[in-house]
Amino acid sequence: MRYLLLLGLIACGCSPEIGDDCLNDSECGSGRICDRASKGGYCTVTPCVEDGCPGGSICVVFENDLEYCMAKCTKSSDCRGGYYCDKETASKPFCREKP
Repeated sequence: MRYLLLLGLIACGCSPEIGDDCLNDSECGSGRICDRASKGGYCTVTPCVEDGCPGGSICVVFENDLEYCMAKCTKSSDCRGGYYCDKETASKPFCREKP
């Protein structure tokens, strides 16, 4: 019984989120892609619309007019390694690859 409970807890913790690292689209879940141009890959949705991204993420329009769902943050420690909390580019802060 404990073994099944442990497996269930592990399975729940493995659900892909926007901003997770990835190697291919299948690692990001249904309807999401792996942006391999970002360091370590970045699970996202593109194109997106304001208030149309999964929970914990926002739609950001970049300089090249491409739109991506990006992980929300309040500080850089909320982002994975190699990323920081960009508080200037969009209306809300999001995790972005360090330059």
